[in-house]
Amino acid sequence: MSQQSVKPPTQPGPDALREVVDSGLLRCGVPIHLGGSGEGLDALAAGAAELARHDRAAAGVLWAQRLAIEALLQTPNIALRDHWLADFLSGERAATVSPSFDALYAHDTGRGWLLRGELQPVPNLQWAGFSLVAPVRLNGPVDHWVLLRSEEDGLSVLPDTGAHWPANAHAATLRLEHVFFREDEWLCGPDLPQRLGPVAAALAAGLPCPTDWNRTALPTLSPPTFPTT
Repeated sequence: MSQQSVKPPTQPGPDALREVVDSGLLRCGVPIHLGGSGEGLDALAAGAAELARHDRAAAGVLWAQRLAIEALLQTPNIALRDHWLADFLSGERAATVSPSFDALYAHDTGRGWLLRGELQPVPNLQWAGFSLVAPVRLNGPVDHWVLLRSEEDGLSVLPDTGAHWPANAHAATLRLEHVFFREDEWLCGPDLPQRLGPVAAALAAGLPCPTDWNRTALPTLSPPTFPTT
């Protein structure tokens, strides 16, 4: 598989992902037997607010990494969770979530699917590689959610500025062209946004995120927006 789709950042900058890991916030709200700290979502919200006050880029990375962790905690695919969860919690593997519900398109080959589409702007695209939680239109009008690796052939990071994200949050547009997807990478059905709702709400309480939390509808996963002054 190609290893050239993700390029190193042009500026070295601070290691925002390492700062997020060292803060302990990724483990708040995670069951202790799965690597959690024993602290709940209140601690996550308070810590996110403090982080956003002194490092906006790290706050954006926290949003992406913690929601991807929650996706693994909520997935019925236990094998997928067991394979990736420890690496996401430790920061050995960067992870991110598509900020929108714009689904990728899928072509069934009989042995798997070929995915295509664009997602923008997506944060936490670390140059050493990352995993992506994204919606996919597999069959019919219902979206499913999958977990993809940046090393897959056909997945590329476009050279843009990652608008609306602060510097060093490593945000950009992702383009997928004939990216192969296998059933063992299936993450969840269309209810994943609802499953992520409590953690997304905790992050929104600590980060300036324009979110309408209507519990009778699918919640938005809108990422934090950062004031320019």
